[in-house]
Amino acid sequence: MPRRTSSPFPTREELLAHVASLYYQRGWDQARIARRLGLSRSMVSRLLSEARRKRIVQIHIQWPVKTVPHLESQLVESFSLQGARVLDAENSSYRELLGQLGKLAALEILPHLRDGMTVAVTWGATLWEVVQALPSSSYPQLRIVQCLGALGGRQPCDTPTIVRKLAETLGAQGYYLHAPLMVESEEVAQRLLEERAIREVLDLARSADLLLVGIGTTQAEASSLKRAGYLSDEDLAELRRRGAVGYLCARYLDLDGRPVSTPFDRRIIGLTLEDIRRIPCVIAVAGGLVKAPAILAALRSGLIDILITDKGAATEVLNCHLRRSPEAHR
Repeated sequence: MPRRTSSPFPTREELLAHVASLYYQRGWDQARIARRLGLSRSMVSRLLSEARRKRIVQIHIQWPVKTVPHLESQLVESFSLQGARVLDAENSSYRELLGQLGKLAALEILPHLRDGMTVAVTWGATLWEVVQALPSSSYPQLRIVQCLGALGGRQPCDTPTIVRKLAETLGAQGYYLHAPLMVESEEVAQRLLEERAIREVLDLARSADLLLVGIGTTQAEASSLKRAGYLSDEDLAELRRRGAVGYLCARYLDLDGRPVSTPFDRRIIGLTLEDIRRIPCVIAVAGGLVKAPAILAALRSGLIDILITDKGAATEVLNCHLRRSPEAHR
């Protein structure tokens, strides 16, 4: 450990400002600052945190995509969120919208990442765009964990592919769940869940610091589970008759955010809604008007901490929330 020298700074605030200047303006890493000032690296880290806390350092991010602050504020207030980002996107195709949402979500996620943490991820075209938008980094002790079985087929938005790409991009460790999303019977599911390799990965996902999740819908034209061959039009119609409007991690919710029991709940290999509730930070990314009811359901469930969506979906979610007064609304 470097030997501490007497400080040449008259006040602590000047020391904080000097350390922050070396780190943020001159681009020195913490080890170099520690050597220069005769401090430990952990002390430099604490000084930088103190400088931010005392507002000696005030970070301003110039977002490369346009957002809608008043809708963000309304979402945070209406659903007691930690944060919300609303993309100002109009006259875009759905594919273009997903790409822009991915860029916005990547910018939101980056400040939450730290080496040594565990990040659980699901599947989805929007999440694939998020992964594509993230810059290359190095987090050698970061764990990226698959928290749902695979959809199967050659889909770039499948969970194993997203885990692999995300781990490569972030220089992190990938943990894979070698099982399908849904199996043919409860007995098969139970046997798989008892296998050590599957149990250990799901336990790691349950202990995640952060969950990155998409929000699915029961509308056939936008259903990933229908595209993957797990559900038919008749299955989706039955889900809608039961009141389901959307899902998180293949677990269905009604418009008031309450769980909807389905015939295949016990056949799914993955996290449950209660597992999700125990994860400290859940970041959901979803957009498009077709997803608005599903987004509202996820928000009302209380399972979402941070939402990244678009202006059209956010407006519809807020309007629907004001129109409808659910019986049990949290």
